[in-house]
Amino acid sequence: MYERILVAVDWSESTEAVLDHARRLASLTGAAVQLLHVRVTDFPSVPQMLGALANQALTGERAESDAGGVARRLVDDAVAGLAAEGIRATGVLLESAPGDTPQAVLDQARALDVDLIILGPRNHTRPSALFRSNVADEVTRQAKCPVLIVP
Repeated sequence: MYERILVAVDWSESTEAVLDHARRLASLTGAAVQLLHVRVTDFPSVPQMLGALANQALTGERAESDAGGVARRLVDDAVAGLAAEGIRATGVLLESAPGDTPQAVLDQARALDVDLIILGPRNHTRPSALFRSNVADEVTRQAKCPVLIVP
């Protein structure tokens, strides 16, 4: 039934339920799971850029932001949890501009030719949310495969 499942997580209160549904479906069908987190990034401030450049010059290594490092660890931990249960799982962390998250999910789904997308009902809590759709709505409208929204 399902061979490739894309699981988009945002680390909100619904993430554990999303992962649980993905775990159960992958166990039943033998599907491979691609875990995706799209981290929204804003343009860095001048002090942030100068600090990163100074750190890079001193250490010789590219500086990773704290938020990026935390997001990467969360993805890696979720993949390890799935793998510990015998599920073939990989994870990817993408960055996008504000408002581009639905397109990033859809692009990843197309690139991987997935059979199913699983995600939570991400709701924006800012006043600007009144004037735009949430991620789940956009993905559901434009996806070329079934979408499972887990409350």
